[in-house]
Amino acid sequence: MLRPLESQIREVEQATGERIVLRGIKTPDPSVRGRISSRPGYLLLEYRDETAGYFWHHDIIRELLALIRQGHRNFVLYDWNTLSTEPPANSTD
Repeated sequence: MLRPLESQIREVEQATGERIVLRGIKTPDPSVRGRISSRPGYLLLEYRDETAGYFWHHDIIRELLALIRQGHRNFVLYDWNTLSTEPPANSTD
């Protein structure tokens, strides 16, 4: 059973000492699932939120949190199945 998303967010905030801000986005690029951006005083986690009322974005947020735990602070998470060419370089760390 998965731990509640809120507790995972708090755990990462405590581990990094940075506040996490979540923001749903709609992007014209269907390959972008989410991204992490380091901002002064916080980490911005943006996740593709195409369908209101569903919780599919929870998996994306969990993946982004795992990337933060690995040390990533500026990262774009792609859906490789929607790319028609070679995967782009996805990390700006």
